[in-house]
Amino acid sequence: MNTPFHMGRARIETLVDGIFAIAMTILVLEVKVPELADKRSVDELIQALGHHGYVIGAYFFSFLMLAVFWTWHHRMAEKVRVFDKALLMCTVVFLSLICFFPFAAALFGRYPTNGVALFVYVMVTGFIIASQTLYFKTAMMRGLLLESLSRTHAIQGHARNLRGCAIFMVASVPASLRLNEWVAIGALALGVIIFWHSKRIMAVAAVQANEAP
Repeated sequence: MNTPFHMGRARIETLVDGIFAIAMTILVLEVKVPELADKRSVDELIQALGHHGYVIGAYFFSFLMLAVFWTWHHRMAEKVRVFDKALLMCTVVFLSLICFFPFAAALFGRYPTNGVALFVYVMVTGFIIASQTLYFKTAMMRGLLLESLSRTHAIQGHARNLRGCAIFMVASVPASLRLNEWVAIGALALGVIIFWHSKRIMAVAAVQANEAP
């Protein structure tokens, strides 16, 4: 008889930490030391650093974003008891997006005024947020969360994740406008729908909490 596939949390989280460490390190490789015609020229060096300002800014902002994603992921992973195939696949998809994030950051840093470069950066960020939300939802639906975590608290956690997705969708509207107005309208509409859905879920969780003995 085939036994169900399960993998311990510690092994997965070791892989997650390693990939985040590599991705956060790769970000800085796009920040190049400028070449100067006159190596003693202060003005030329200042101008060169200014020319690389967007790349440097994209590096620090993207490093902060990865740190937020890492913290958010570990806060959710602490509530997971064990991994099955479905949750492992969610984790793999999430990590593939983390590995791709330095490319999106480099693209945006090099071409900050290009609407496509900004849209790629926003889309990758959005997919990472969505994959995190799906990760926790999968763990909750498949009974992989810690037994000490009540269903009400799990539902509230899922609602907060959805609310984060909604806020991101609304915040991405200005970036979407640089590409296409219909994309921006779609992002706004989707954000409103997700936010409304998260409110409904939170209301259900509140009712369950009040009915609990």
